[in-house]
Amino acid sequence: MASLQRRFKKWYLGSLIAAASFSLTLLPGCGGSSSTQTVASVNVTPTTSSVSVNGQQAFTATALDSNGHSVSGQTFTWTSSSTNVATISTAGIATGVAPGSTQITALTAGITSTAVTLTVNPSISSVSISPMTATIKVGATQQFTASAVDANGNTVSQAAFSWHNSFGGVASIDSNGLATGLSPGTVMITASAGGMTSPVATLTVTP
Repeated sequence: MASLQRRFKKWYLGSLIAAASFSLTLLPGCGGSSSTQTVASVNVTPTTSSVSVNGQQAFTATALDSNGHSVSGQTFTWTSSSTNVATISTAGIATGVAPGSTQITALTAGITSTAVTLTVNPSISSVSISPMTATIKVGATQQFTASAVDANGNTVSQAAFSWHNSFGGVASIDSNGLATGLSPGTVMITASAGGMTSPVATLTVTP
């Protein structure tokens, strides 16, 4: 009987030890599996952008693990390499300070993104277009060109223009300033950039 009791105790103690070891392997941080993602890289978009002085550009950062999966819940620290060209807020909003280029990066979990470039252009003081008057036939085209200058009269080469005409039924105009006559009549053409609008040009369409 004593021998049977000793064998039972030995079996019981062995079962307890095995159960405890199994439980430990399931504890996070003790050799078991964990769902915690580690940040391996940070992406920032857009990769290139431009604004005028006092203009703003929003940047977005995404943290990725080693498998390229997004890691949520990250707080990013934003940096501009040249704060005299552009500053950037804790929310990733950059503001142009002076003409030039700066590199923007985002940092989280000790990982810094690849730098992206922000170009700051001079503030536009005025916009002009050419020609100021033109006449075409229905179906024909007329190319208009626009230029922008800063307060010192220097050309702002990176200016992006928006084109407008007063009546789309007479003529259309595309994003490159190319007008097409649609029906007889006269329309007014303008170009805008940096909050400034050109003087009005006149396009007459004849039959």
